[in-house]
Amino acid sequence: MKKALLKTIGLSFTSLALASSLAGALPVMAQDDVIATIGDTKITKEDFYNEMKSLAGKTTLRSMILENVLKQNVKDADALKKSADEEAQEQLDKVGEDQFNAYLNQMQLGSIDEFKYQLYIRNMFQEVVEGKMDLSDEAIKKFYDESYETPMEAQQILVKTEDEAKDVINRLNNGEEFDALAKELSIDEATAANGGLLSPFTSGQMVQEFEDAVKASENGSVTQEPVKSQYGFHVIKTINNGTKQAFEDVKDDVVNQYKQSKFSDSNFSYGVIGQLIKDAKVDIKDKDLKDAVTDLTQLTEQTAESTEAASSAEGE
Repeated sequence: MKKALLKTIGLSFTSLALASSLAGALPVMAQDDVIATIGDTKITKEDFYNEMKSLAGKTTLRSMILENVLKQNVKDADALKKSADEEAQEQLDKVGEDQFNAYLNQMQLGSIDEFKYQLYIRNMFQEVVEGKMDLSDEAIKKFYDESYETPMEAQQILVKTEDEAKDVINRLNNGEEFDALAKELSIDEATAANGGLLSPFTSGQMVQEFEDAVKASENGSVTQEPVKSQYGFHVIKTINNGTKQAFEDVKDDVVNQYKQSKFSDSNFSYGVIGQLIKDAKVDIKDKDLKDAVTDLTQLTEQTAESTEAASSAEGE
């Protein structure tokens, strides 16, 4: 999400660095100054600028505008940058350089510095967007009533065949520990080392057969029949079957889910950013780059229209 979120905003660290260095040089060199020659062919400052603009101009300008608008609307940008640097280093130390570099490649990030920058922008984005959320008790309770799901929690032992799964169930019924058998037998490497423990999940995040089995089980119970899915046969121990709990017992989790739902709502989150851009009175002088952030400011207008229409409908 983080990467998707940042890519959606349109951040480009490499382009930003190039643009910053280019912008810093412009006052020093005239537009017809030659910056390179290839035989008799000359490349001028203006040629270079126009080529850069055609390749990444809007993306680069968008990045620069967004970073500056965010910095103007957070309490302490330096503290958020320091937090991002520390988080990046913690992740590097935790997984090791090889695995960390593989992650950077997967996320199409060129270096740890670019990763730190992405985290820094994310930190500012989250603070700004969260600051515009309605976190009143009424809003949180409304979300609980209409949208909140108690996260399900479970452990699993995944094996290839039904006979293997039945053997696992027999061994569990004879007193062997679930954690130990998961480490010994489960073919799901991602969870086996942790005793088969899965991260909490909500509806739609697991294959349907698995989700249905957890919902139908009592907390603390182990499935007495193998659960077949596209991955093999699961033996499942249900920790929490997702039965909705009393509001006061899960209020902190309700707040977290509510915040995540607002971050994921592009109309809301990007609408917030679009409004900040409008409030900052951003004036793009280059006619070729005029619409670098138009989609965000238009989204603000569309969101306002939708909110007004919804309010009118409620009043009728």
